[in-house]
Amino acid sequence: MTGVSGKREGKKGNGNEPPGAACARPFVAQQSCDTEMFRCPEEASTERPVLPYELLSKVLDSEPVAIALFSETCSPMYWNKLFEQFFGTLEGADVEGMARKKTSFWRCVGQQVFAVRDSQKEACGECCKLSEHGAYVWFETRTQIVQADDVGVVYLYSATDITHQKAAQIELKQTRDELEERVKDRTAILAKVNNTLEEHVLWSKRQQQALIESEERFRNIFLNEHGIRFLWDTETFEIEEANAGAAEFYGYELDDMIGQPLQKVTGMSVSAIQDRIEEVKRLGQASFTALHRQANDEMRYVEVRFVGAKDKGRSLVYSFTIDISERIEAERKMHEHKNNLKALMNATSDCALLVDPQGFVITMNHAAGQEFKAAEQASGGVNLFDMLNEQVVNAWRGAFDAALVMGMAEHIETDVNRCWKVSFYPVFTESLDINAVAIYAEDVTFEKRTTEQMKLLSKRVLSAQEDERKRIGRELHDSTAQTISGIKYLLESEVARVEQGADVSPDSLSKMIELLQGASVELRRIIMALRPTILDDLGLISALRWLLNEASILHPAFSFSSTFDLSEQVFSELQKTVLFRVAQEALSNAAKHSKGSNIWLHIKQEGDSCVLYVQDDGVGFCIDTCSRSGVGLGSMRERVELVNGTLNILSFKDGGTLVRAAVPICAVIVSE
Repeated sequence: MTGVSGKREGKKGNGNEPPGAACARPFVAQQSCDTEMFRCPEEASTERPVLPYELLSKVLDSEPVAIALFSETCSPMYWNKLFEQFFGTLEGADVEGMARKKTSFWRCVGQQVFAVRDSQKEACGECCKLSEHGAYVWFETRTQIVQADDVGVVYLYSATDITHQKAAQIELKQTRDELEERVKDRTAILAKVNNTLEEHVLWSKRQQQALIESEERFRNIFLNEHGIRFLWDTETFEIEEANAGAAEFYGYELDDMIGQPLQKVTGMSVSAIQDRIEEVKRLGQASFTALHRQANDEMRYVEVRFVGAKDKGRSLVYSFTIDISERIEAERKMHEHKNNLKALMNATSDCALLVDPQGFVITMNHAAGQEFKAAEQASGGVNLFDMLNEQVVNAWRGAFDAALVMGMAEHIETDVNRCWKVSFYPVFTESLDINAVAIYAEDVTFEKRTTEQMKLLSKRVLSAQEDERKRIGRELHDSTAQTISGIKYLLESEVARVEQGADVSPDSLSKMIELLQGASVELRRIIMALRPTILDDLGLISALRWLLNEASILHPAFSFSSTFDLSEQVFSELQKTVLFRVAQEALSNAAKHSKGSNIWLHIKQEGDSCVLYVQDDGVGFCIDTCSRSGVGLGSMRERVELVNGTLNILSFKDGGTLVRAAVPICAVIVSE
């Protein structure tokens, strides 16, 4: 638009005019004339007419464009009705304030006007506002710089409603995006299908190659001379192919085997072959162990596997056979060896176990199973240390670990309720690794207790011997020695008298003879107490009668009675001595300690045994206490056991005591 010079007359502004309208009238009229006025050729050189302001306002208000004019200082000069309808009035508006407003459109107007002012270049853009119906209205904005003759630089801001175009544009974009997404999806599907086809083609090629390699491998395996292989028909049983290993094993020429029935070559029955074919049809394969006949009629154990195969519609069976005769023989020998070893283990009464390094029992013999209360067949899942007494488990575990670490045998002894002598032997593999520990536990309770008893008995015997020597010494000193001393004094006195010339006194000689006779009797009594000669001269019965007679003399307060229902011939010499000493000890104990009045001694036969009974009616005693404190009862028991007999002692409070000694009639004579 170009500036228009000339004088213009118009109406004065009224109260309904926008602020700045008076200043804007000449500019608006001039601009309208530049664009709208019809020019006559003859008046072209004369002054151009100016349109009235009211007419120009109507023209601008009829435009479908919202228009606003701003001065060089960015103050609003004029705006049409469409602008005011869309955005509101500019009356009293401050462009700087507009640029800071929260409403996006006003902020867009202010910022764009300032941008044009600062850059002195035309600016275009888009903005939107939210309508009262809740929908967005879009505008295309444009701010131009206009040079006016009367008012100087003016900024012309125009906003065109492009909501329909924007909506169409957004809808078009959404449609385009949807179309692109569909194209992407279809492209992805096509790419996936293409990849699948390529993979399928590649897989088919690999399968073909694998099939070729498999056929070649099968051919190589089948023709391999190691192993026994057949390929035969399930209808005719005829062998179609065989390898060199089959010909070597069965003892035929390879060409002679082809076409022969399977049952003729292997010795299998037709029914057995048919049963295996049915199993192959059901499961695809069949495995079994059989005896196959060779060409020389020798039977060999084999392990056979049948696998179904197809060839041009025919049903075939691929047969793979392994000679297991040596393995079967080895298993038989191993089983026999295992049974022998098991029998040897069970033959001993001692406990034998085989334990792995973690302590779990591999096997044990019958004695160990009874001792640890564990079944032999269930020993595989039982830990040894869980079965042991808590008082010995640490000792066992220490020796067990030492055998594993040191690789040497370990030996321990435990004594809680029973005494055990335990040995731990490491078991080595071919690579010298320890894979088990053999444990041998021997119950030495009887031996140890016997040894202890023997030591105690030896002490008691030595003590008894010493006491017996003291007793004999006292008796000899108090009786025989005194008598001999008296005889010596009498002889010395008589000799002195004779030397003085006196005659021998008959009274003195008689006195000496009497003393010598007493000494002889006393010596005989002592000797009989040590071992009565009557036992050797007249036998056991006579010796027992003499013993009762002596006891009645020494202990007149007791009444002694006896019965003898056996003859002397049933006793061996050692049995006679043993029974005499048992009777001697029992009578002495009864007379000294029973505090009774009657003592009975009986000998009779009970079955195959000769039994001696010594009984009293005294107060009784505690057997356990006496057996621990004295040597008498232990000595009696030892003597009876020496001739394979038994000794039983029964005693009740105020019920008397019974000693029973039984020896076999046909006893083995044991020399002293």
